[in-house]
Amino acid sequence: MKIKILIMVLMLLLPLDFVLCQNQISYGVIGSGGGKVSGTTNIIAFTLGEPVVGKISGSTNITAFGFWNVYQQDVLTSVEDEDVLPTQYKLEQNYPNPFNPSTIIKYAVPERSNVSIKVYNIAGEEVITLVNEEKVRGWYEVKLYSTGLSSGIYLCRMQAGGYVSIKKMMLIK
Repeated sequence: MKIKILIMVLMLLLPLDFVLCQNQISYGVIGSGGGKVSGTTNIIAFTLGEPVVGKISGSTNITAFGFWNVYQQDVLTSVEDEDVLPTQYKLEQNYPNPFNPSTIIKYAVPERSNVSIKVYNIAGEEVITLVNEEKVRGWYEVKLYSTGLSSGIYLCRMQAGGYVSIKKMMLIK
């Protein structure tokens, strides 16, 4: 009878995912009434007398639960820079570089301002104006086509507010 009661008590104290998991970790009860056990893939925090303790984790979140509290943590799996509003002006390097027949130029505007993006040949002569307008805060991109341009090195210049940046681009035909 005592063995059956002990088994039933242990089954109530041990979480189901702990009993069925592939990576088993040691489990114990500290005399002060609680403890924390961790392995390579999980952490179990418990107190004496908790009927349910467990942890569920997926690719996007971790949830730990027990009698006293519920804890959930979101896990950051990827970061897309374009989703975040910019905090400073930025002119990124064109892609692809060298290019033919076209290339993409990305830039960031942290506040409403007049933006000018011009392309110059290696002699410093203006070849084309890609952007010359007021833009609100955000990430932008503009496509440059090589129609009417000869092979060589070109300079892409962005000016907005007090910000000026120049990037070197190469056209190969």
